[in-house]
Amino acid sequence: MSTHPATQALLASHPFEFSQFNKDLFLKSFQENAFYHYDHHDFTKKLWDKLGFHPSQLKTEKDLELVPGTMVHLFKEHELCSVPKEELALVLTSSGTGGQKSQQFLSQESLDNVKKLALTIHQALGMASEKKYNYLCFTYDPAVANDLGTAFTDELLTNFTGKNEVYYAIQWESTKNQFELNEKGVVETLKRFATSDIPTRILGFPALLFEMIEKYQLNLNLGKDSWLQTGGGWKGKAEKEIPKKEFREYIQERLGIPTQNQRDLFGMVEHGIPYVDCAKGNLHIPNYARVYVRGPKDLSLLPKGEKGLLHFLCSYNFSYPASSLLTTDYGRLGSCDCGLEGDTLILEGRAGVSKHKGCALKALELIKA
Repeated sequence: MSTHPATQALLASHPFEFSQFNKDLFLKSFQENAFYHYDHHDFTKKLWDKLGFHPSQLKTEKDLELVPGTMVHLFKEHELCSVPKEELALVLTSSGTGGQKSQQFLSQESLDNVKKLALTIHQALGMASEKKYNYLCFTYDPAVANDLGTAFTDELLTNFTGKNEVYYAIQWESTKNQFELNEKGVVETLKRFATSDIPTRILGFPALLFEMIEKYQLNLNLGKDSWLQTGGGWKGKAEKEIPKKEFREYIQERLGIPTQNQRDLFGMVEHGIPYVDCAKGNLHIPNYARVYVRGPKDLSLLPKGEKGLLHFLCSYNFSYPASSLLTTDYGRLGSCDCGLEGDTLILEGRAGVSKHKGCALKALELIKA
């Protein structure tokens, strides 16, 4: 039985309904989370004490803006955990610059929470189904890379529908002791799925899919009930990036997947909340999180529409003190008229000049010339 009832109540609520009651649920859940990490994680307590913040200050929605953000780089340089290691159910990693790795520590409670909220968000966006699908996943085979954030995410996404065949494109080559993109296997799988009565779902990096279609001149019809969910962006392939609208029309033309069935997902292993496109192509912020935009010089809160550093709040994870995460990503808040409540997240690139060589960049290097 969970000892965090406010968080369970929040995760049982609709992710895109921002009534006062629902917003209060997030506040109560975040209070629960903040007190827990303050009491169980020495660094968090010392940081907040030094900055003059205490969880008891969280009395209104406005007070959430006062929570100090912990820089994302800290999670690449240190193992930060709020529970004894023996209580962990899963440790996820995401490679960073110079071989640095962020690690997210998940107790069974926190793992159950992140799975629940991801499913609820996809259900609310009409993306979950009991119907059976064939899956092509442009990510690492989770049987080998079960601790990589991208592999975990794609394996999780395949559980939101019925499953027929699941093909993971980035496979471990034991003779070479490395992961490789099985291009031949991808092409054969796509052609086989195109002749199947069962619709297809493609998950993963858009640049990999685009380059495979171009390289092998693929022109298939996967059917009107098929879906594409991209993630990871075009890192390392920026010169080939196609605007989202054009990319979706291209995929509809070359693979027969309707544009309204193509969605993008943004997420960070340190944060865990998925920000997913609606049918109009906008990333929606659920009531399970708060996103603030801050000035890069003084971290002042910027108004909606202005570009700055993204500051993420979430409350589901009681084993990892990243409930208030200050990132090196630029973005701004926008709106959408699709009918869902709340703001949208508009990504504007990464701050700084160094290349962050994470899971996505490594995967994009796998396609052969």
